[in-house]
Amino acid sequence: MAYRIGEVSKLLGLPVETIRYYEKEQIIAPKRQENSDYRTYETWDIFFLMECMRYRSFDISLKDISKMLHNDSLDFFVERIGFKQQVIDEKLRYYQMLERKISAYKDKLASLPYNVGCYWFVNTPEYRYFTYVRREDGDHYGEVEEKPLFANWLKQIPFVEFTHHISFADIADPCIDRDAWGLCVESADAALLNLPLNAEVQIRPASLCLCTVMDLGHYGNLTLRQFDPLVAYIRDHGIMPEGDIIGKILTRVHADGKMHRYIEYTIPVRK
Repeated sequence: MAYRIGEVSKLLGLPVETIRYYEKEQIIAPKRQENSDYRTYETWDIFFLMECMRYRSFDISLKDISKMLHNDSLDFFVERIGFKQQVIDEKLRYYQMLERKISAYKDKLASLPYNVGCYWFVNTPEYRYFTYVRREDGDHYGEVEEKPLFANWLKQIPFVEFTHHISFADIADPCIDRDAWGLCVESADAALLNLPLNAEVQIRPASLCLCTVMDLGHYGNLTLRQFDPLVAYIRDHGIMPEGDIIGKILTRVHADGKMHRYIEYTIPVRK
């Protein structure tokens, strides 16, 4: 039986333009009337279009579909399907990672009002990080350094996080007011994401850390004296720091006409 293009379009739910494009890509080869551009489609054309719709649902290219339908062997078919399965597996893994990241982030935001100014202990995983700009005396920053990895790491937000880096020796010295800002990622995530590394990337080992959340307030207010309560808590409780402080920026929000910069800080301590 011969079908007109409009009939095929209605039957399969495919736009006429799509059917014509599939012909151009050699998925189907309708008959042309002599001395005319008028085409008729046979049942086999409908079968091929239906098969094409199935393979397109796997996101297989029209070029490969044409080969699978008209030329190539089962081995080629299996190879193409296997490749698409691999792509889907990688996307699934990524979105599972993303779901876990978003869930943990949501929980941190929900608990912010209760955690500001409090202290607790937490086991942290191994991190990779580097700094890219330094601060001296208030919110006065030096030049953002041109880092080879900077743009590549930013492509992997939110697994790469924005961080505040402070030497514990500096916060304990009232005459010093300096720190740095950087990018940080869990080493396990860096491996899964094939994140590029170089000699500038430092490692913070997995460790037991003292943790707190601070509100640094409006920009221009930052000073290491805001960390005096943390230093006092460490001293009063006989805690022995074993590394420098890393703070993860949680969020910047506004309330009561003020900006609030919430950062979660961790400092490795001796067990």
